[in-house]
Amino acid sequence: MDTAKLARMGNQIAAFFRSYPEEQAVASIRDHVRQFWTPKMRETARAACERGEGGFDPLVVRALVERERV
Repeated sequence: MDTAKLARMGNQIAAFFRSYPEEQAVASIRDHVRQFWTPKMRETARAACERGEGGFDPLVVRALVERERV
């Protein structure tokens, strides 16, 4: 799956959780990705986020890169 498609999907998840308190939104995005994305999807998205590529929402970047690894 290409990075643009993953970014679009991740950003849709972030838009859903945006109304939550920030830490809860990040945790919820992390949980959603962990439950519904394949390991390859998670690794591709994480690598793009770490490089600053793909246009991921900052909440998605935090969910994929910070603290717990998904």
